[in-house]
Amino acid sequence: MFEYECRRAAEEIRTASDRLRKLGRKAAPGVWRVAPGGDTIRVLGRDNQEIAVLTGLWAPSTATYLTAVSPTTAYNLAELMWLSESVVRKGEMPYRLREAMLTLAKGL
Repeated sequence: MFEYECRRAAEEIRTASDRLRKLGRKAAPGVWRVAPGGDTIRVLGRDNQEIAVLTGLWAPSTATYLTAVSPTTAYNLAELMWLSESVVRKGEMPYRLREAMLTLAKGL
């Protein structure tokens, strides 16, 4: 049973990693940054290209969130998940780390 759970967890982590890579490839390139300006907040990419324009009460926190999960960050996260997949499959990853990685995978 333990071996089955490890294999299932590893497959979920790998699937989430692949999905995150795919989404990252379709996103605007580069590291994103926030440019506040009056009633709107703009999220800018490479060469000051506008990625998004946000307004409203949640605009500042949403902009911060978007810059935290820019394509570069998403790719690094996907790489970490991909590298952990074989360790999880073999049952060699500590339980708490495996569960954290699995929770992350399920959240994606």
